[in-house]
Amino acid sequence: MQEIRDQACLETLYRANQQHFGTRPPVIRLLRFEKGEYLSHPLKPLHQFLLVVEGSVRIYGIHEDSRVFGVSYARTDTLLGDIEFCQINHSPFFTEADEPVLCLSLPFAENRAVLENDPVFLRFVMGQLARKLELSSRTSTTAQSLEERLLFYLQQPQSGGEILHLENLLLHLHCSRRQLQRVLKKLCEEGQLEKTGRGCYRLVEN
Repeated sequence: MQEIRDQACLETLYRANQQHFGTRPPVIRLLRFEKGEYLSHPLKPLHQFLLVVEGSVRIYGIHEDSRVFGVSYARTDTLLGDIEFCQINHSPFFTEADEPVLCLSLPFAENRAVLENDPVFLRFVMGQLARKLELSSRTSTTAQSLEERLLFYLQQPQSGGEILHLENLLLHLHCSRRQLQRVLKKLCEEGQLEKTGRGCYRLVEN
């Protein structure tokens, strides 16, 4: 992790995301994480909000038997630290940079008084919490078919309606490559998906 001390860049990125705030937080920093670097994990609880403004991250958990389960593959407009800020507990999830990632950092200690009284930001936090709970429950429901879970994933704003990395999707959907390829082929034949490249697909808008 590296702090980017470029005030002009920070201001540009804040302005692009200021719809999430009613009042500007007093302390904002710009952080860069390299691919494979953890933004957070259960043994490294966050003491700050991290708002992803460039790049993408994988959010996943690990069962007691060491099986990995995906929670979300997220791009920009994703907020980390919401669980810790609400003092629910430490987040049980790992968040890993899938490519170089830029985040706006909002330390809890310096910003809590302002953020707790900002209704615009609190609505943003509630929306992020609700989205994570929904994604976690929907993608882990065994009653749903793989096809239903895949379409649900593609309909979420974070996915952009695209599949760019099959490995991330396998982790997220808890399935084998063979199972996923079979469903992708079926959806392409039905016209619900369009193949755009090697291992890349796009949801066809009706």
